[in-house]
Amino acid sequence: MRNCIHHIIYIVLLCVVAVGMPTSNFLMNMGWVLLLVNWLAEWGMEAKWQRARQSRLLQAFVLFYLLHIVGLLWSGDLLYGLDDLRKKLPLLVLPLVLLTTEAPSRREKDVVMGVYVAAVAVASLIGLVRWLTIDDLAYRDIIPFISHIRFSLNLSFCICLMAVCLWREYATRRRVWVMVSAALLALWFLFFLLLLQSFTGVVALYTGVLAALVVWWRDGGAQRRTRVWLVAGWLAVLAAATGVVWYYVDSYFRLQPLSEGVLQQYTVNGNPYKHERDGFIENGNYVNNYICDSELRSEWQKVGSLPIESITPNGYAVYPTLVRYLNAMGCTKDSVGMSHLLPADVAAIERGVANPVYLKRVSLRRMCYVMCFEYESWRCYGSVVDFTVLQRLELWRAGWEVFKRHWLIGTGTGDVVNECHKQLCEMGSPLAGTTKHTHSQYLTLLITFGVVGFVVLSAGFVRAALRRRGRGAAPVMVALVVMVLVSFITEDTLETLAGCLFAVFPLLMMMERDEGKA
Repeated sequence: MRNCIHHIIYIVLLCVVAVGMPTSNFLMNMGWVLLLVNWLAEWGMEAKWQRARQSRLLQAFVLFYLLHIVGLLWSGDLLYGLDDLRKKLPLLVLPLVLLTTEAPSRREKDVVMGVYVAAVAVASLIGLVRWLTIDDLAYRDIIPFISHIRFSLNLSFCICLMAVCLWREYATRRRVWVMVSAALLALWFLFFLLLLQSFTGVVALYTGVLAALVVWWRDGGAQRRTRVWLVAGWLAVLAAATGVVWYYVDSYFRLQPLSEGVLQQYTVNGNPYKHERDGFIENGNYVNNYICDSELRSEWQKVGSLPIESITPNGYAVYPTLVRYLNAMGCTKDSVGMSHLLPADVAAIERGVANPVYLKRVSLRRMCYVMCFEYESWRCYGSVVDFTVLQRLELWRAGWEVFKRHWLIGTGTGDVVNECHKQLCEMGSPLAGTTKHTHSQYLTLLITFGVVGFVVLSAGFVRAALRRRGRGAAPVMVALVVMVLVSFITEDTLETLAGCLFAVFPLLMMMERDEGKA
């Protein structure tokens, strides 16, 4: 009965992690209470206490949570602090339960992880249906109820699990259908990861797998020749990806013939061009050169169904979208350029598509061009709003200023958001008034607890890692730890329930897999 209840709760938690089910705070709180009551009702509390005393990892998680409670003492916003404690309950309850009870068998843990992978697969299929049926669906909205970045981390971990499953079946040469299924699922998850356009997920996957391969190499996980080929292959993937990205970035900024020559002053119809000379580049052409406003407006009336000053469904005005689209095609923004537009191009512009490259919904080139456009917008105009990377840089800058004012013991558990918002307003940032704060878990912890608290927390987890150093670590566990640590750079992973569950639950299952009975 005990294991049955535990596994039911595990499966529910996995579904919350993978799908981000919209669950009320009351139901989640009752779930934690039920899990704790079931844990306390079990026999063998003395053995649990003994395990708790011996588990440095559990002590590190308890220290993490207690420090958040203590941080309420110098926090001004008590309600936010209490809500933060509620969201971080998985970081206390799950380690307490999983690291003090008898480890389930390998088969039982495989079942739980199988449910986890299935939940991620079902969620991805839901996202695919939404992507195919909703026009111009933003990649951030493909997966409902959960951040696309959090979901990309789950995809990355599932790819690692499928790789382990594939290798295990290959080594035993038992079930071909399992190998084929694992390979297909891994490829599907990789495709969906690219569909979500999450650089955090891609980087986390690559670094996690690389770290796992290093551990696997060190522990002699296969014949030397096999290890050499796998590590060399993974490095070749990095080299190839770097080369492709470099090629796309170079093609974005390399000037095209229209922008290299002497600027013409008049159109073929004798109307004057407007040249801003602000240096803004897209697709190798200066966006604000060769613009003839009168010809654009008159020609658009002949082909467009929307007024040129109207707003497209995605919130962008038709006029600047048209200018950027013609520029990306390498055309002048006049009657000659308008003559190159096909009906499909006109329809794309009216949907708010400003670059023909964006019409490819799954494309590494599109991802690179979006990043380059964001950089150019910041370089020329200082724009950061709705720009993935540059927005983070602005938030980091504000967060660092807050940290410098509270560098010793921090702002306390409840004041991080308020202090960051106040700093954005003082800086006159375009992000002032938004609900965003640091977008970096490391910086959030520094602001919350200062140098003193950050050092204490780090020491607790380093102490736990040193305990395991001589006992070895499963490569998949190393991959997960690295993924979580990489996500901390650009994400407040532990500031949401889904992020906390992802960071702690699979990790603890892997720890038990390594320490528990087979």
